[in-house]
Amino acid sequence: MFTLKQLEIFISLAHKQKVIDVATEFDMSQSAISMSIKELEKIVGENLFERIGKRLTLNERGVLFLELVSTHIDALQKVYTNFSTQKIEGTLRICASVTITNYLMPKYIDEYSRIYNNVKFSLKSANTNDVIRMVKEGAYDLGFIEDKCNDEALTCKKIASDELVVVTSNKELSKQDGHFIDNLSDMQWIMREVGSGTRAVFLDAIFPEVINIYMEFDHTETIKKFLKLSPNYISCLPRLSVEKELAEGSLFELPIRGYDFHRDFILIMRKDKKASMLVDDFMKFISNSI
Repeated sequence: MFTLKQLEIFISLAHKQKVIDVATEFDMSQSAISMSIKELEKIVGENLFERIGKRLTLNERGVLFLELVSTHIDALQKVYTNFSTQKIEGTLRICASVTITNYLMPKYIDEYSRIYNNVKFSLKSANTNDVIRMVKEGAYDLGFIEDKCNDEALTCKKIASDELVVVTSNKELSKQDGHFIDNLSDMQWIMREVGSGTRAVFLDAIFPEVINIYMEFDHTETIKKFLKLSPNYISCLPRLSVEKELAEGSLFELPIRGYDFHRDFILIMRKDKKASMLVDDFMKFISNSI
């Protein structure tokens, strides 16, 4: 198959008709220009030029070939220019945990889009286990998860830390200085689903204590709505997700004695994936922004 460069040389020679003029245009030797034309003719299986004196003119097949390639060469040159000089553009596919999707990504995607308006985003929310799986499968370029990632197929980089807090709408409980987890274990706990990073961090931290998991939901916003319906409900949620409710007094934090619930936000990518300039630049942007 002929190359874009061969076609460009062919078109130039078709118009200029002198090898020396084309060599000057492309900053190549005359022999290199002649070799390029010979290789092109070998590929198409026909001679495209006739020599008349010191000039090379197109024969009838060369005229036809020029007509056919000229209709496509401009589009090919635009594609080449785009990919050789405009690297920070395209669609970035991101899969992130629910907390990161809802409370971190909108701000940073918006800021990045203002810098590079040719970049588009595809953002999917999933629990930590599913984010890891989909990034490994290659369905997404980057993943953002909560807490640990020990998968050998992935590159894992800490980008931020987060705190989990035990919350309820029961104002009387919040008046106490602190609570022992076993004194709260029989309350009606509403937790994220199995596979959630938030759930895993909390339950791992209080082990071997066991709590009464009364309900499970996929979304933090759903849990917050239920918490406000009854003072008997209790949950452990990211502080990021309840800052507004704590400030306005619709939910209250219950400090737990002997525990400090922290976890990391981790950026993940396949180890065998060669990062494009767009992916690499966005990773640097996130790391410097959070």
